[in-house]
Amino acid sequence: MAPDPAVTPAPEVICDSLAMTFGTGSDAVEAVAPTDLRLHPGTMTALVGPSGCGKSTLLRLIAGLEQPSEGRVSIDAQSPDTIRKHATLAVAFQDPSLLPWRTVRSNVALARRLARLPADPDKVDGLIAQVGLAGFEERRPAELSGGMRQRAAIARCLATDPTLLLLDEPFGAVDELTRRRLNFELPRLWDAGGVTGVLVTHSVHEAVLLADRVLVMSPRPGRIIADLPVTLPRPRGPDTQALPGFAALTGEIAAHLSSGSEDTARQAAE
Repeated sequence: MAPDPAVTPAPEVICDSLAMTFGTGSDAVEAVAPTDLRLHPGTMTALVGPSGCGKSTLLRLIAGLEQPSEGRVSIDAQSPDTIRKHATLAVAFQDPSLLPWRTVRSNVALARRLARLPADPDKVDGLIAQVGLAGFEERRPAELSGGMRQRAAIARCLATDPTLLLLDEPFGAVDELTRRRLNFELPRLWDAGGVTGVLVTHSVHEAVLLADRVLVMSPRPGRIIADLPVTLPRPRGPDTQALPGFAALTGEIAAHLSSGSEDTARQAAE
């Protein structure tokens, strides 16, 4: 099938010597060590690492929500600020930040209005159903559980058809059964749209299920210590976890996480 010329292609993201230090002088904290990284168009990359290693900071740098201490981010040769203005970049954080006076449907639809996209009630309701909130369209955030609010925020994030999707622990507040269902169902939404994505997660299993590539980060200052391709077939369902390759890859990632922590402890002792 010939590509639709009206569809914006998924972008390439290049991080060139990207680094972040908070504070100055004796109070300075190096969060992200200088990092060179290329995110290929149409792929989902997972960032895993110990708490406080700079995963979320790196994601915020890519989004242009933090200004790097060194280096730069280029998204199809444009700055993150420019991409955000074009409404092709969407970010889902751990905090859903829904407007409390708006219903679920209104919160999701607002994303399209703010992006100056035409109203699309069918798409909005379809996304709400996809994240398991059918029947709750007219509920306000105060009437929802934390996990339900998070699911509404994910639907809002996808409502603008982003070509660059940045997810910071998006399933952290979701119950385990729902989290597993979303792990299997949501990739179909961004796979179909040709999206370049970054997922920050503490779950090694989730990283392997959702990503095409897993980057393992060391304890702070965060640096990439392993870059592992995920070649398991898509779509990935419950049977994927029974594949020998799944167990092998999750074990390899866990080994890198352990070795990274040991290296940091050894360096601190020297």
